[in-house]
Amino acid sequence: MSRYTVTIKVRKEIAELVDEMIKLGIVENKNQAYNLLIEKGLKEVKEMVEREKKVEKLVEEFMKKGLPYRRLPTVKDVYEARKE
Repeated sequence: MSRYTVTIKVRKEIAELVDEMIKLGIVENKNQAYNLLIEKGLKEVKEMVEREKKVEKLVEEFMKKGLPYRRLPTVKDVYEARKE
């Protein structure tokens, strides 16, 4: 696959979206981000970013407050349930 360097101007919204994609770990760098935007389209990439933001928010909440589950079954509980 050949690669070509292209210089373009983009709207601020797209540049910010690219930065967000990198921050959230969807892509590693701007080249990957712009290629993904071109391949998938703006709408789909925005949906990916929103999904990742929600996941990140939940992870932060769980790290602060702990998981919302009180009594999760242990391996021992599962084995005993299978014996019954």
